[in-house]
Amino acid sequence: MTMEIISVLLFALLLAAGFAGCVLPYPGHAFILGGCVLFSCMQGQYPAWYIWLLLGVLGTAGFLVDNVCAMLGAKSFGGGKAAIWGTLIGVILGAGFFPVGLIIGAFLGAFLAELLFAGTSLIRSAGAGLGAVLGYIAGVIGKLILALLMLALYAYSLWGGLV
Repeated sequence: MTMEIISVLLFALLLAAGFAGCVLPYPGHAFILGGCVLFSCMQGQYPAWYIWLLLGVLGTAGFLVDNVCAMLGAKSFGGGKAAIWGTLIGVILGAGFFPVGLIIGAFLGAFLAELLFAGTSLIRSAGAGLGAVLGYIAGVIGKLILALLMLALYAYSLWGGLV
């Protein structure tokens, strides 16, 4: 295989891993940024420095959106730190039963953590679980939007004339 085909395949693989990371609990934006860097190095096409800076900012924002949305979702429905940690653990455990397991895992994780570790009532724990699910869904949507913006910015900088 030629180097061009290998670079395109690696780029596609890293992008796929990056977009999967927008749904699954791992930092997908780092894979997207890594794919852009690898592709540029292998192809010898380099966007301007400020494009790299913007890609880094968007990738960092994707990481923050993930954490902030789950936290705000759980907090806005009466949950605390236990719900946030429970959501993370529930999503990780539920990932094996994709996609339904992610939602159920987020809910059960926050619900059980609030109920067992924070000692809150059933109603308040259920509210924290619902908030965690809504926050998780909002975070996934936000991460997907940021990932698409990263890809669009990179593609336009290489092939659209943004230098």
